[in-house]
Amino acid sequence: MAVPIGEWGRRLSEVLRLALESNDLVRARRLALDGDGQARSLAKEYTFMYRGLGVTIRVLLPLLRETAMRAAASSGGADSASAAASLIYRFRNDIIEAMRRVWSDLVCASESQGSLEEEIERTARALGAGEARFEQEQARLADEVVRAIGARDILGALALLNRKEQDQYLPLHDRLVGFMAESFGWVLRCFGAEELLRFHLATAEGQRPGFEKWEKMPAEEFAWTSAFLLKQHMGQVTVREDEVKFTIDQTPCGSGGHLRLAGAYIGPDALPFVESPGPLTFGQPRLPVYCSHCAVWNGVATLRWFGRAHWVFENAARADGGCRLHIYKKREDAPAEYAQQLTLAAGTLLDQA
Repeated sequence: MAVPIGEWGRRLSEVLRLALESNDLVRARRLALDGDGQARSLAKEYTFMYRGLGVTIRVLLPLLRETAMRAAASSGGADSASAAASLIYRFRNDIIEAMRRVWSDLVCASESQGSLEEEIERTARALGAGEARFEQEQARLADEVVRAIGARDILGALALLNRKEQDQYLPLHDRLVGFMAESFGWVLRCFGAEELLRFHLATAEGQRPGFEKWEKMPAEEFAWTSAFLLKQHMGQVTVREDEVKFTIDQTPCGSGGHLRLAGAYIGPDALPFVESPGPLTFGQPRLPVYCSHCAVWNGVATLRWFGRAHWVFENAARADGGCRLHIYKKREDAPAEYAQQLTLAAGTLLDQA
């Protein structure tokens, strides 16, 4: 890891902008082609996160079906399946429209709402088409940046960076994150906290190979990887180290914090809060529903699997959009009371799983 810890929170595009603004075109070209030690290249900078969000949503889609079917079986009606289909359909329309705004020549059929099974299949297909086009266009824009640098066109290179990041990646990223939040909110609002916990645990299980890879990393590599992941959400990330831990601050968090600051929890279509302390809230009395996935995926689930929380949050999901987490160098140094906040009482889903 050649990148100094003070630079872990800077995205490649940020570092490249600084090189361009200081007229260091040799460094700017090298960064665009070879990356910064974290991102492999400008072309690849956001493809990891974009594909990762797609993977997560592909895990969520059948779980929405399972949740709806379980509710229908217990109530004897089909309303839950119809509601889940509508939720997915709205997202599919939105993400297709967002892709069309980004890529005006995109060919992707508009279809009326189908059954739940049809909506899951169509949405997965739309995600795949979007991912292929995203990688193609990110690579094309990166090549244009390199050509602009070669022509000493600094303003042109900066404009292309903005197109690549702000005009292309960010709108698509935000809609993918928004659908995750809407899915969590639908489960909580319609079926309650216990069902949301079940949903999060199942989603974590569907992504378990990635968590197992993290578990095998030395603490420094895991902190470095975590910082890379978090800054891909486009928030402000800083990292520091002391004798026992790495601390990552997000001011704001680019996913959950951004949703809150953008007003997603206000108004007639507001996302809900989890309103009671427990494993969904880091033991806090109240938490935005989107942020509850961090409590489970990076806490409750890893506690089950590995005997420790991967990320230890401190005053998570603040009203100002900020969030702080710690990664301990030795598992025995993590505060025992944190694990207790995440632990469920006997007879709950965690013990039954």
